[in-house]
Amino acid sequence: MNPSMLNTTLLATALPAAAVVVRVVVVVVGNAP
Repeated sequence: MNPSMLNTTLLATALPAAAVVVRVVVVVVGNAP
């Protein structure tokens, strides 16, 4: 596997994961007392 393909795969995996993490953090902070 060449580095650019690996980089693209990592980005494609990391971006949705980051979006989910941000959403969870927003929900938790929003529900915090």
